[in-house]
Amino acid sequence: MSDLHTYCISHKNHKFLDSLNINIIGTGNYFKNPGHYPENWFKDDMGENISFKNKNFGTLTSHFWFWKNMLHKHKKNDWIAFCHYRRFWVKKKVDPIISIKDLKIFLLKEMKDNNYEAFLPEKVFVNKVKFTKLIKKGYNNYLRNPSILFNNNKNNIELHFDMFHGYKYLSKATEVMSTIDKYDFKAYGKSGSFHPHQIFITKPAILEILYQKTFEWIFECQKVFKDYKLDGYGKERLYDFLAERFFSFYFEKYTKNKIIPYTMIDKFDDI
Repeated sequence: MSDLHTYCISHKNHKFLDSLNINIIGTGNYFKNPGHYPENWFKDDMGENISFKNKNFGTLTSHFWFWKNMLHKHKKNDWIAFCHYRRFWVKKKVDPIISIKDLKIFLLKEMKDNNYEAFLPEKVFVNKVKFTKLIKKGYNNYLRNPSILFNNNKNNIELHFDMFHGYKYLSKATEVMSTIDKYDFKAYGKSGSFHPHQIFITKPAILEILYQKTFEWIFECQKVFKDYKLDGYGKERLYDFLAERFFSFYFEKYTKNKIIPYTMIDKFDDI
């Protein structure tokens, strides 16, 4: 049995997290007031970091911190799990939303399955966009190609990104991706689903390559969008949303993976 090391990214001091016996990373600590996070938490402005980029990078600043300061401390056979303060890996399928009390019972604490290289959340399907939502947010797309209004096969990752994060932003970002992945990622953008949230369980060697590829690309993307006004929910964390699609693509292309269950907690009554 390999060791499972879980890291949970949180942007708020949710006190219940300390009772789960997992590693907590306080994200965006560069912008927080002193004492915002408990002393026993990791903070993404410790050591080598890009915490000051958190406004547009979101959870990526925590992933960068982990890559540069913690990844090398793990053994090659360790399982490394990432989750968020409201999404957690569980040992068996439970209700999509549960209480903190039940989470402590069902939280995944060990990994026995060594037949796979990565474990991922169930996919979200973006090819099922409501017609009203498409009319409201997809006008740049259907004005140029009206067939998307009547053909669900054209409702894909690329269209979804256009609608919610910036028209052609994903396409422009893909152009500066390394050649080894660019054309496969373009094809991936035409598919209708992806593994969301940047949560996963994998081994250090696989994670090392993922981080190398991701940040090489994202830093190039910064040059593309340096003069863009990135504000509002859909655009402010642009690089986080780009990486979310790339993480899914990477695990599908490069690993033998399996979908396992996760859950969300119902409320935060501890702050």
